[in-house]
Amino acid sequence: MNLSLNFIKALGKSILLQGFLLTALVMPALCSNCNDSANNNTAQSRKKRNLKPLNIQQLLQVFYPVGIAEYSVTVCADLPVNNNPKCVYKKGEPGHVFLILSKKNHLTAEVLTRSFGFYPRVAVTFLVKKVRSKILDNSNREYDASVEKKITPDEFAIILEKCKELSKKKYNLKKYNCYEYVLEVFNSLPGIEKLPVTKVKFPFIFGKGGSPCGLYSDLKKLLVNGSAWMPYIKFGLFKSPYSESHENTVASY
Repeated sequence: MNLSLNFIKALGKSILLQGFLLTALVMPALCSNCNDSANNNTAQSRKKRNLKPLNIQQLLQVFYPVGIAEYSVTVCADLPVNNNPKCVYKKGEPGHVFLILSKKNHLTAEVLTRSFGFYPRVAVTFLVKKVRSKILDNSNREYDASVEKKITPDEFAIILEKCKELSKKKYNLKKYNCYEYVLEVFNSLPGIEKLPVTKVKFPFIFGKGGSPCGLYSDLKKLLVNGSAWMPYIKFGLFKSPYSESHENTVASY
């Protein structure tokens, strides 16, 4: 009798789990803030492909030595659907938050840039939310909003070290994704008005987490509320600088 009850309980759990998984598979259709109108196409057509993670030490080596030059750091938000910051997930696309670092030589006017972001090394799901991370190049990537800060050589050195340090963290869908990585790097600058950290509601049962939609919304608020960042915030459709040295490792998603 006990054996039968245990079998029935196990079977019931199996059926519930299968139903759960099936519902998760159709999660993109459950994003009520998204629609298929002509004005709400996904920000970019991105064919997902497996890319080898970049060595961040090598990626940022181009900026050394950090001396007399003009430096900047830019935080970029690429929405899943252009001009619709309420849609946090569309047809497999969650959007992305990434960084652009820049160094301009005063004598030669040569500009060196690196555009990159924080990614999961393997796919995350509602069951497996925490995985190893990787850094991928985001050259030539579209984005919808940004905030830029010109910084001193000492401040740029802080940013470089923080980028490397935080790249060692694990990727967590809800607690530490591309959004948290970028904001933690940017907010490590001393003496600045910190950018707010706002979690948004994910579709279905994923709860809340960092998203380019949250960043986009916060930049809008900062613009309206007279923040010190007002002159440095931009909205539109832009593309990040292209890095020839990483032409074979550009993240297309």
